Amino acid sequence: MSKEKIVKVRQLTRWQRIGVASLFVMGALVLAGGAFILSGIYNIGASRDHWSITNFIITILRDRSVAVASGGIEVPELDDPDLYQLGEQHFLGTCTTCHGTPGEPLNPLYSHMLPKPPDLTGAFEHYDAREVFWVVNHGLKYTGMPAWPAAHRPDEVWSVVSYLRRLNKIGPENAAIEDSAAEQAQNLNTCARCHEAAGQPPVSDLVPRLDGLSEAYLRRALEEYRGGQRASGIMAPIAFDMSDEEIASNAASYASLPPPAGRQNSNANIALGRQIARQGLPEQDVPACQSCHGVNPAASRLEGQSERYMATQLKLWQHAGHRDASAEGRLMSVIGQRLTEAQGKAVSAYYATQNAEEAQ
Repeated sequence: MSKEKIVKVRQLTRWQRIGVASLFVMGALVLAGGAFILSGIYNIGASRDHWSITNFIITILRDRSVAVASGGIEVPELDDPDLYQLGEQHFLGTCTTCHGTPGEPLNPLYSHMLPKPPDLTGAFEHYDAREVFWVVNHGLKYTGMPAWPAAHRPDEVWSVVSYLRRLNKIGPENAAIEDSAAEQAQNLNTCARCHEAAGQPPVSDLVPRLDGLSEAYLRRALEEYRGGQRASGIMAPIAFDMSDEEIASNAASYASLPPPAGRQNSNANIALGRQIARQGLPEQDVPACQSCHGVNPAASRLEGQSERYMATQLKLWQHAGHRDASAEGRLMSVIGQRLTEAQGKAVSAYYATQNAEEAQ
């Protein structure tokens, strides 16, 4: 009598059964999701809001992403008139297109965007300064909120953040009064909005004085902003819309103005600044500033310029890749990285005390 072959069936463990069941569930969800996407049932039109569950998921994803990505960002002093006054002018000239003017209704065209551009008077009610900076700097996907148009320009981004913080503190009613006064004072002139004209100082010490700068330099600067060789999220959009004739006209207009007088600063290391300007720093392979500035008409004149503006620009040059597309930009990038921050402040202070008219 032949022996029957006994087949033993191995029983799956509890966790193995859970794993197999999970794979089946996941596969079913993938198939169901694919079928849902291909069916076209979901209305993608901006005329209809997302489902509540979709809004819930997007909001959590957005807020957690911004919170994690913005961690570690160093926040400057935001109660700074130079910062928020510059930010105000950029906000009025650019941001209000979508977000509207504080205290006034939103343009119907933009109010029908999905998501609708938020009222930025409440930006600091939902996010802190780091998070607002990150959003302004990097934008948000699928919302119409663009990234800042220029890399390595945190100074410009912080000016907008500073203004939004002030907007939140004083309220839309008071902000609307300030903005209206600013609009009337500038008479909506694009350049005068920040740079002023006819001997008046700029709206902020972070803005360069253009009075009496050479026409060749001003024309080159605007052309480089327009072509993307110079990085500025404030200037690039303005210059992009300017024709060759408008660039030439604005350059000639500012070049015809009398140059500014210097401003004294008793707290600065003027002696060190004078040495860098006239002799350079041979041990650091830094040439004298006046070997180009004041000699080459295509280089900017520094006498009488804002100390804070020059020091900020030198600090920006220390970041690799900042405005290095032009020959002049590549040169200044190298020099900026060879200067310490203290040396940059000293030479900026020296030039700010000099009378431009006497230097000509």
